[in-house]
Amino acid sequence: GGRRTSEAATGPSPEPRAAHASRVGQGRWRIGRTPPGEMAGHAEKKQAKKAETTVVYYQYIILGVNVLYVLWRVLLNWSSWGKWNIIGFGLFSFVSYFTYNAIDSSLQMGMDFEMYQDLYIVNLATQFLVTFTNYGWLLYLVVPGYFGWKGVKLLLDYVFTPTEEELAENDPRAKKKADKKARQAERPKFKVMKH
Repeated sequence: GGRRTSEAATGPSPEPRAAHASRVGQGRWRIGRTPPGEMAGHAEKKQAKKAETTVVYYQYIILGVNVLYVLWRVLLNWSSWGKWNIIGFGLFSFVSYFTYNAIDSSLQMGMDFEMYQDLYIVNLATQFLVTFTNYGWLLYLVVPGYFGWKGVKLLLDYVFTPTEEELAENDPRAKKKADKKARQAERPKFKVMKH
């Protein structure tokens, strides 16, 4: 009987309490929640998985366009395969390699890759068109046109963006504040002294 009362007063022995506490701590995070330390790792794994699956599509597109180009332009129309077409194929290959790697890196880091994707699409669309006609090269004019447009836009934004002083002149709150300061400056300043 005495043993039971001392156990009731002090609680169960320390070993089971520690085991119970560790089970409770573990169970708390198992109910549909990820422990805070594992959250970043989980998001990174998800991001890496998405990058792996997405990049495969880009590989298939490059492979498809290049196979079509080589079959049609090189094997079936050998007479059209000259020095400039070899240089063009080298350019297509380089741009495809560059944009593919940039897209892959951006996907793995979770960054925006829109500009690389645009160049990738223009490059492969041009290669597809050049497979059948040399007029397909005209599509590549989109690239310098795009950068020219960006440059002009940047220049216009710089020229027509108002300065802080111009913004302050047109802002009614700033004007009201300046008027109040001017009125306060006009008031005579004096000090009241007690004797």
